[in-house]
Amino acid sequence: MYKLNSYLPNKSFLATGLIATTFVLSSSAYALKDDIEKPVHINADSVLFNKTKGLGVYEGNVSIVQGSLDIRAAKIQINAPGGQIKNITATGSPVKFQQKMDDGKLAKGQANRVVYQVESKRIVLDGNAAITQNKDKFTSNHIEYSISNGELKAGNKKAAGKSRVKAVFYPTNKSK
Repeated sequence: MYKLNSYLPNKSFLATGLIATTFVLSSSAYALKDDIEKPVHINADSVLFNKTKGLGVYEGNVSIVQGSLDIRAAKIQINAPGGQIKNITATGSPVKFQQKMDDGKLAKGQANRVVYQVESKRIVLDGNAAITQNKDKFTSNHIEYSISNGELKAGNKKAAGKSRVKAVFYPTNKSK
């Protein structure tokens, strides 16, 4: 279970949360191993902490940097009733995140809303969601990614035809 430490995002969230979505594009590339050991730097126009409710809200040009990880959002809300982080929600137009992989490639993602559900280890990207690495790109209005089993779900069966899933992958094994 993730513990709340002074209402700052847990390093495990930063390293395995949003970044896990980038693994979808390249299973052989991983985030820089030493990023998780780097300090977390948070900047925002304002912050609200309510220990009784277990709530931390960063608003206005929020930036979170940890090593090569860079997250930009209009607002980041941390819900941690009883001191246990339940979920972290980032909103913006869009929320953007990027991180350098061990292979030197840059992985990027964006969505209007990104939710990390800590207990279920699930990331949900809603609204103009996109994940890219090099030229490979995966887009949909809705993307869900399970950190536990690597399963990716995209699109919305209830709104069929309104939000298409698009993927572009470039071959890595070129014929000689």
